[in-house]
Amino acid sequence: MSHHRASSFISASAFVSALWILILAPVDQIHGTPSGAPIAACESMTPGHGYDVQNTTSPFKTEIPAGMTAYMDDPVHLELRSLTAGNFFKGFLIMAFDANDVSATPKPIGTFKLIPGSDGQLMDCSGKVSNAVTHTNNVIKDLVRIDWQPPMYYMGTAIFRTTFVQDVSTYWVKTESITVTFVMPDGSTHDPMMPMRADKMRFLLN
Repeated sequence: MSHHRASSFISASAFVSALWILILAPVDQIHGTPSGAPIAACESMTPGHGYDVQNTTSPFKTEIPAGMTAYMDDPVHLELRSLTAGNFFKGFLIMAFDANDVSATPKPIGTFKLIPGSDGQLMDCSGKVSNAVTHTNNVIKDLVRIDWQPPMYYMGTAIFRTTFVQDVSTYWVKTESITVTFVMPDGSTHDPMMPMRADKMRFLLN
């Protein structure tokens, strides 16, 4: 075999081998992180896929069925959903913030709790535990349910920011929910700055 033919054979073999590597490679090696957002995404909430953020209105939202008011210490049920039938997202990252925190780098507050049967995994951001949730797979979804527990004795107004990923090049960052204001239970005169677990329980059971 001539030197030219040998070189051509080696080049062709290398090309075929490289092609098979691309075909067989796991999706996460080519298109980012289908198994969830990395810790590095905690601050910017951006996937880091190398594409620009969408500047259009997100076709997905974070819905709060109970509305804009909740009792202090009560959990909030959240639904990440599509605005239209047949529209799906593959990835997400959600955190809660104090709506009055207008600093350049607000810190997430509260903790999340997963709901069995709904996609999600807890994340620890900004040195806290379970204060963010991201996806576990890149299967298409139009509804994800999550519960959020506010900080103890929290009497502020919370807002939820969610990044939705439709595909590797299409995503919306920090889409905002309605705000939720936490108040004392009706008729309670307890000082929110003082411990009140037993007090609150007696009130709610009466």
